[in-house]
Amino acid sequence: MTMAMIGITMAILGCGKDFLEKRKDISLAVPRTLEDAELLLNHTNQNFGTTPGLQIISADEYTMEEPNLNSLSITERSSFLWSRDFYQGERFNLDWTYMFSQVYYANTVIELIDGMGALEGPQKDRADGLRGRALFHRAHANWWLAQLFAENYRPGQNDGSLGIPLKRTGNIHEDLWVYSLKETYDFILSDLREAERLLPAVPSGLSSPSKLACDAFFARIFLDIGDYGQALAHADLAIPKLSLMDYNQFGLENDSRRPFPGLFPSGNPEVAFFSSAIPYGCPVFGNGCRVDPQIYASFEQGDLRRNLFFYRFDDQQNVIFRGSYGGASVYALFTGLALDELLLIKAECLARENEGPMAVKVLNDLLETRFDPASFSPRVHTDDRGTLDMVLMERRKQLLARGLRWSDLKRLNREAGREEWLKRSFPKMGEFVLSPEDPRYIFPIPKEEVERYGLEVYPR
Repeated sequence: MTMAMIGITMAILGCGKDFLEKRKDISLAVPRTLEDAELLLNHTNQNFGTTPGLQIISADEYTMEEPNLNSLSITERSSFLWSRDFYQGERFNLDWTYMFSQVYYANTVIELIDGMGALEGPQKDRADGLRGRALFHRAHANWWLAQLFAENYRPGQNDGSLGIPLKRTGNIHEDLWVYSLKETYDFILSDLREAERLLPAVPSGLSSPSKLACDAFFARIFLDIGDYGQALAHADLAIPKLSLMDYNQFGLENDSRRPFPGLFPSGNPEVAFFSSAIPYGCPVFGNGCRVDPQIYASFEQGDLRRNLFFYRFDDQQNVIFRGSYGGASVYALFTGLALDELLLIKAECLARENEGPMAVKVLNDLLETRFDPASFSPRVHTDDRGTLDMVLMERRKQLLARGLRWSDLKRLNREAGREEWLKRSFPKMGEFVLSPEDPRYIFPIPKEEVERYGLEVYPR
């Protein structure tokens, strides 16, 4: 285990009882003022802006040789191999812990502000802004929890399926149970709508939520649940407020470990909201984890991403990813909200709404900033399905290692002709297969949490 991972592990050892007991040890002071609320939202120990990382390991973006598997933690290894006995005696799951810690602190801020009664003038404006930030963070954390610990939601089709536990208060003794998928998403969307009403139009910094971030997040959520009209509408609201980088400005021979500009204070004009995945050993620290050769091969000559996204070793097949929008930090895999994703959401929605020529135009607007001008051939619409295939392929390439591929696999596996069978083969261990409807697409809630609260869970 790396020193970074030891630090993460020591920071928060578990959700539920262990996490909450440690919370009491960290500070016995009860937050009472708006200054306290702001400190809670700003303090890095609350992990706002951190998102899960195990789904990146589980997806089909990375490969690993058999001897390197022993360098992984139990949860990393289980994620990579889609193990049925996921925890194998391990007590906690960092992805679960980090998200629930964010929900806990967001609830604390919301309850603090709601308990202040009627405020006026600048105090009210400040309280509204803080409450909006807390609501956004709670929605953000709950959505990520749903991506890992629940099935893909399709309104009207699986409303009653299991969602996630929804912690609604800052009470450390609050009982928990698993809500339905409909209840889960209703809660997330309600929080986000209220946050959008309270937040400023543009962020004070890229780690601060805003109306812009809300629209970008709405677009992501609605695409994932198949509401393409709403996804398109919110993407259209956010897109004009951001600017595309032209990758030609970074040079063909860029050999920086992180070729894209630092985010802070505002160095990347594509980013609406910054978040990054928990830096697990795979893929952030290497540990023999390499980009899938088929993905690398899909980037054609003249595509600037072929160089800017990857570092290639001598054999040209041993490739690591370096194209994160995480700025200078080599440990930050960007999972936030950005213009490239919004354009791909818009293009996909248009293609699904039988607006293929418009979808291709949006796609070309993005791709012409990703290619050497001498090599770029604009994409052409032939038929709606072909255009959608083209958009989805570009989504997979541009959003590599953003933490979204697992969610995309879950939603696209529901569509005839788009199902994916994931396979990993090893000389001694044999072949591991994940079928399109396999229940292992849903990560198991930590056993300690299940037993403590009597939670209903998906079979694995």
